[in-house]
Amino acid sequence: MESFFTEHKILVGAILVLFIFSLLCQVIIGFLYQNMIKETYNMSSTENKMLKACKLKFTNRYELHEKVANIPVFVDKFIHGIRLGALPVESLHHLGGQLLLLSVFLAGAGACRAIIREKTVGEILAFYILSFVMLYAYFAISAAVDIKGKKEGLKTNLIDYLENNISVRIPQSKKEQERLDELEAKAEAGKRDVRKGNDGPEEEVKEAAQKSAEIADFAAHKKKEMEKKLAPEEVEELEGLLMELWKFY
Repeated sequence: MESFFTEHKILVGAILVLFIFSLLCQVIIGFLYQNMIKETYNMSSTENKMLKACKLKFTNRYELHEKVANIPVFVDKFIHGIRLGALPVESLHHLGGQLLLLSVFLAGAGACRAIIREKTVGEILAFYILSFVMLYAYFAISAAVDIKGKKEGLKTNLIDYLENNISVRIPQSKKEQERLDELEAKAEAGKRDVRKGNDGPEEEVKEAAQKSAEIADFAAHKKKEMEKKLAPEEVEELEGLLMELWKFY
């Protein structure tokens, strides 16, 4: 076996390099999908550029057409468009398979060369054994990486987030923004009335000014907190205060 590697070191080296690169393609894709799956559990604050681009594209399309008719198709298109640098992930996946086939082909060519040169049975079998070991290792590692399963998991998480979070949040945000705009308009109108000087008692004027200031401050605070993405319980508390001020005014 030692003579096999020393006599055919260039050919064996080329076979092993191609095989290692084919494994790296599978492992890299698996890590990429796994990282994206972890990021989908905290999509509101994710730093993944591809997921942020997916959210932005979905939000723009939703606001433009008032809805996205088929979210699973949208997610499928996004997953098929995932890139690793300039190379699409799907192409990298196929490249790994092609590199494995090329390494097996070179091993077969080495066995044919050994037969033509009338080498020993051991040297000829060494190429076949190397091919079987590479095939077994490739499919074992591919099964462990489970690219197909990770892709399905990523798809499920994205569909769940887009359907149950963004699709619900966007209409609510629009309604809240409209209410805030109305409150700000009322507050500005109240301030103008105070500046002009009302004919009513001084206490009523002060009360109107105070209400206007409270509404304006609350509206500004509400906007800031919305931008900071408050926790659900804080959002509910602010919405309750908003409704109370709305009725009171």
